Amino acid sequence: MNKHAGEAPAHVPLRLASTTQTLPTSATLAMNEAVAKRRAAGRETIHLGFGEAAFPLHPLLKTALAGAATRTGYAPVLRIPALRQAIAAYLTRTRGITCSADQIVVGPGSKPLLYALLQILEGDVLLPVPSWVSYAPMAYLAGRRVTGVQTGPDDHHRLTPQALAQAMTQARRDGADPRILLVNTPSNPTGSMFDRPDVEALAGWAREAGVTLISDEIYAELAHGWREHVSPARFYPEGCIVTGGLSKAFSAGGWRLGYAALPAGTAGSEAMTALRALASEIWSAAATPLQEAALAAYTPNASVEQYVRHSALAHGYVAGQLYDTLTRLGVPCPRPAGGFYLYPDFSPWRPALLERGIRTSQELAHYLLEEWDIAALPGSVFDEGPLALRLRLATSLLFEPEHAASPEEREAALWRVLDQAEALGPTGEKQQPARSLPALERAQARWTEVIRELSLLNAPISQT
Repeated sequence: MNKHAGEAPAHVPLRLASTTQTLPTSATLAMNEAVAKRRAAGRETIHLGFGEAAFPLHPLLKTALAGAATRTGYAPVLRIPALRQAIAAYLTRTRGITCSADQIVVGPGSKPLLYALLQILEGDVLLPVPSWVSYAPMAYLAGRRVTGVQTGPDDHHRLTPQALAQAMTQARRDGADPRILLVNTPSNPTGSMFDRPDVEALAGWAREAGVTLISDEIYAELAHGWREHVSPARFYPEGCIVTGGLSKAFSAGGWRLGYAALPAGTAGSEAMTALRALASEIWSAAATPLQEAALAAYTPNASVEQYVRHSALAHGYVAGQLYDTLTRLGVPCPRPAGGFYLYPDFSPWRPALLERGIRTSQELAHYLLEEWDIAALPGSVFDEGPLALRLRLATSLLFEPEHAASPEEREAALWRVLDQAEALGPTGEKQQPARSLPALERAQARWTEVIRELSLLNAPISQT
């Protein structure tokens, strides 16, 4: 008998770092892959679990990329000069931010840039609750402690100075040293967007607290129109970093091209130097053809600007339609202000859900997927407590045409949606589009069935 049987080997050839041993795959990407497998197996699924802007690429960007295909040399680490200038001018023009080319960093998506910023900046991290699934894991991987800041679900998940001060006090009692606040407006997962007074108060608190404010504005161009997008960098230019990219407004997520705008002055220059050094050792530079092609997105052009405006109107229309359906059914849900997300609360049906053994948002999401073929993400993956029965619904794939015989036919159908966008009014006053959106209509009908069944189960319990 081998006396070493059952013993762990002395030398493990692949020993994982402790920070990665419990790190799950991004919940959004995992859900998208799960839905793809279900559909490949012939299982019809209403896909509300993945936020991807899937409109066709604007022809100018397509032509620009084709023309830049032979630009195969390495670009400078942080950007090509023309793109740096174009993005600075774009932010000055569209966000009211005073920004120069020297403040712009370009990388392979805003996600790696956010992670790099957490690596170079000092201090632990304050995150609103709920917040995007990748913020907290990125902070943990950077060796930072994370403190959640509670938001008000009854008021578009506002982030107030009072809540921030309370979280800061608690974090320091726990031995943390928060010096970074990371916000996302419009928000993934809530679809909410800070109004101007809240942005000004947020920026004022960050300045007084000496906190670096990172404002992830990847959805800024997709404001729905009833509330203005306001960047906190307008009120805290010396301490605010703005990130964004091509993924959402320009429907180019697969291009993986993002930017960060750092503050002017000595502190910003020092951060730029540190970021350049880190980038040079990790990704070297963003892909040169993509940087060249991105000039078409950020250089003033009436057709591209119309495309972005129509995308915002279309996303606002679909999110608003599903929001109207849910609220008519009595589901508490903040009104979406930007992007393509809803964050409804199903706690009014807790008794009926308990009858089915469902106590957590994770169990609720599993139930909806298996019993109703609805893919949604549980609030728990956005740092909500597990017993909060909130889900994130992504509406960006509800434009997909049914039974498109070819990619060309699909693209033509999506262009028709964009062409109709000007006819869509604000939430509550929308006109019906000239063509129906079957995926949206199916989602509305399915949710109606779900809530009616839960309400029937709820009624006798609530009367006792």
